[in-house]
Amino acid sequence: DSERGVVWEEVIIMLPDYVNLIFLSATTPNTIEFSEWIGRTKRKPVHVIRTNYRPVPLSHHLWAGHKMHKIMEGKQGFNPKGYAEATKALIPPSVRLAAEKAKKDKAANNGAGGKPKPPPVVSRPTSGSKMSSWQQQGSKQDWISLVRHLEKEGLMPTVTFSFSKKKCEEIADSLRSLNLNTAAEKNLVQSFAIQTVARLSSNDQCLPQVA
Repeated sequence: DSERGVVWEEVIIMLPDYVNLIFLSATTPNTIEFSEWIGRTKRKPVHVIRTNYRPVPLSHHLWAGHKMHKIMEGKQGFNPKGYAEATKALIPPSVRLAAEKAKKDKAANNGAGGKPKPPPVVSRPTSGSKMSSWQQQGSKQDWISLVRHLEKEGLMPTVTFSFSKKKCEEIADSLRSLNLNTAAEKNLVQSFAIQTVARLSSNDQCLPQVA
């Protein structure tokens, strides 16, 4: 994304000298060239540390049914059991109960020696229908539940990625009512905001982004 490159260059150039920089990337091909540019721009020595392996094992989880399901841990490989549990948790209760009932009826008919009855047809929600909401990226309650779980497990702060800028804004806006600060932290945030705005000119204080 060429636009992102320009933005990062501007941020690095405009940063005050007292700010130290740490960069972490797994996809930068011209590491030496990039680090030398930073060194010339900031007039500071830059040290490049490179590894051909992941120092910290990567764990993969799926959030489904208000619960974390581990599907991969480091080099142990894919965990089909965790994936199956997550998939099952995402199925609407009505659909899951109908499938379980059909399975029981089939077992009972086979055990009685009778002719098995055809299982009821469970229609899957079509794309775009109201029933397919469980297939989407989560409701407001889903996100709040996830954030509270991460907070409870001591996994905050957390960085959340969304491949849609619009969806990212929608998620952030829906979580406006969620407060993760203590009373003391709220006072610190408010004091910092007031002091920062006070340093601006009168014209800048009236900007929509500030006001």
